[in-house]
Amino acid sequence: MIKISTHYPYKKSQVWYPGHKSGNVGSSAFRAINNTANQFLPANAASQVLFQNEQFDLANEYNPNTSTFIPQTDGVYSLTASVEFQPNISGEFTLEMVFLINSDVIEGRNSETFTDNIPAILTTTEILQLNAGDQVQVAMRSTVAGAIQASPNTHFAAVKVSSPTT
Repeated sequence: MIKISTHYPYKKSQVWYPGHKSGNVGSSAFRAINNTANQFLPANAASQVLFQNEQFDLANEYNPNTSTFIPQTDGVYSLTASVEFQPNISGEFTLEMVFLINSDVIEGRNSETFTDNIPAILTTTEILQLNAGDQVQVAMRSTVAGAIQASPNTHFAAVKVSSPTT
C-alpha cells in the first residue's frame, strides 16, 4: 500500500492516488528529464529529444535509453514536454516541438520565435487517445544551430487520465 500524505485534510474517496480502485483510471504516469549532457541540434533539422533520466515510472512504460513512452493500455493520456534550448548565435530564431506517435507527427505542435542568445524554453501539452503499444517520442527543430540544455527545464511526462469504458 502506498502511503498518502497527511499534510492535507481529505477523505480517501475524494482523491486519486496510485492503487486507488474507484473509477477506471489506471496507475500510468512517468516523468523524465535530461540533466546529463547537452544535446546538439543542427539548424533546420528535426531531431528526437532525449530524456535519459527517469524520475518516476509507475507502470514501467518509459524507456530512458530510447526516450520513448509505450503505454500498456488503451486510454486518454495527458502529455507534456518542455525543452530549454541555447542558440549558438544571437538574433531571431524559431523553435518547433511535436509529439511523435509511432514515428508520425501528431498533435501537440508548438512553434515560437525567440530573440537574443539567451536560453529559450518551449513547452507543449496535449491530451491524446493512445493505444496500448503506441510509441510516443518528442522531436524538435530550430532555425539556428544550438544545444538542448541538460536541465530540469528539459522534461517529458505523461499521465493516464481515462480508460475505455467498454
